[in-house]
Amino acid sequence: MDFNKQVSIVEGILFINGDDGTSIEELSYILEIKNDEEIIQIIDFLISKYQNNKACGLDIQRFSKTKYRMIAKKENAEIFKQILSTKTETKLSSASIETISIIAYRGPITKAQVEEVRGVNCDAIFYKLKLRNLIKDAGKSQEIGRQTLYQVTDDFFKYFNISSLEELPKLKETIESKEKDIFDRE
Repeated sequence: MDFNKQVSIVEGILFINGDDGTSIEELSYILEIKNDEEIIQIIDFLISKYQNNKACGLDIQRFSKTKYRMIAKKENAEIFKQILSTKTETKLSSASIETISIIAYRGPITKAQVEEVRGVNCDAIFYKLKLRNLIKDAGKSQEIGRQTLYQVTDDFFKYFNISSLEELPKLKETIESKEKDIFDRE
């Protein structure tokens, strides 16, 4: 595989992995490159590409010694903060309500666990829920991979007009009520 193709693949992987980032080991495995120096060369090329292109709003950040992720350029931070601090007053979609319900009932919970319950990818929904400050990071799981745990925030309680998770309907009662409604309609 030629260098340009390798660069393209690494750039795409960094983009789709988002905040979780990607390790040198993962990139080596995917590209079937045994020499970490080759991976570092590719990453350095991308870093240089982003730093030298003033019209580009992206950058690559190294963290945890061997992990990299794609980020927005720091010089645009003020504008991004304004955008992120602007909260939309639109209603939550049914998919967002389903996702945040899982987090509220089962939290702290990882995104992968939520996706397992829902059966679909939840990247966009998690992004929107975090943007609206309805969920937050609650530490790292003790499982292999130490994924981020999520839980609801004070804004969640404000949004749903409740003061604690104890005010949420009990799952068994909710299911029984829905079953009763279905049978009553027949």
